[in-house]
Amino acid sequence: MKIEDTRRQRILAVDDELNILEFYNDALCNPGLWNKSQYEFELVQCRQGDAALEAVKKAVTEGSPFAVIFLDLNLPPGPDGIWAGEQIRKIDPYVNLVMVTGVMDVDLRTLARNIPPENKILYVRKPFHIQEIRQFAVALSSKWRYEILLHKAKAELEHKVEELERKKGELQNVNKQLMETNNALSVLARNLELTRKESEHRVQQKTRMLILPIIERLQRYSIQEKLSADLNQLVSYIENLTSEATDDIMIGASLSPAELRIASMIRSGMTSMEIASYLCVSPATVKTHRRNIRKKLNLNKSKVNLRSYMQDISIFQLSS
Repeated sequence: MKIEDTRRQRILAVDDELNILEFYNDALCNPGLWNKSQYEFELVQCRQGDAALEAVKKAVTEGSPFAVIFLDLNLPPGPDGIWAGEQIRKIDPYVNLVMVTGVMDVDLRTLARNIPPENKILYVRKPFHIQEIRQFAVALSSKWRYEILLHKAKAELEHKVEELERKKGELQNVNKQLMETNNALSVLARNLELTRKESEHRVQQKTRMLILPIIERLQRYSIQEKLSADLNQLVSYIENLTSEATDDIMIGASLSPAELRIASMIRSGMTSMEIASYLCVSPATVKTHRRNIRKKLNLNKSKVNLRSYMQDISIFQLSS
């Protein structure tokens, strides 16, 4: 039986008198009396409070709880109905209890105090009419069903709110990381420009200090051997000058903006999975960029660690 079933609900009747249990059966399950009713009931019966307690435990464990329990207050020779009601309420806080008795001296305040909440406990005196019991079952089981569905909807709503809060936190974290990445790229761009200017200045300075004096001497020398030595020295200076400038400008000149960004993240120690998560791309895309970076830096056939290589290049020494 499922809670969503709008017609059939489970009822437990507890009474030590067999004729009363037969009365419950006629009131709730006699097809000859209720064949045109919109409501159907699955009736479980027992004669003692401890048996009722075991029936409730089993129903809750199996996920088929009772909607209504008709519980007699006097259940000799075992525990009375108040004790049974207290224990049942501990197991199932949602079931509606109808306390049944034939005596006159029942204190309803005692029932409400011992078996709360007050809105889930009713009292009926014997003798009662068959239609009266039927109406109790119909009204209370419908009330129980909607309370259960409302509780379920509330729990689902709370879960969705928690999920939205979690996703909100993740989005804020991603935004923060993107801002940090953008700031790092801005710093990188400034350092690229600074490195370019420094490289140009170094080229100009070494040209004036090393190359121009040789050229001036070449203009004065006429001996072939001396000319050859100076030319060789000039070639050496030019090669050294070129090699010094190459490492500083290699990254900015050869890598695309996307590759430059990923190279900066690799240098900071981020893994491919972390980079993919931050940039909202697939890990395969990041691996493709890594292969392209190694290829452009002539590292394809070497075992050089890409992160270590990036850390050795002065262009990535970021500062604000």
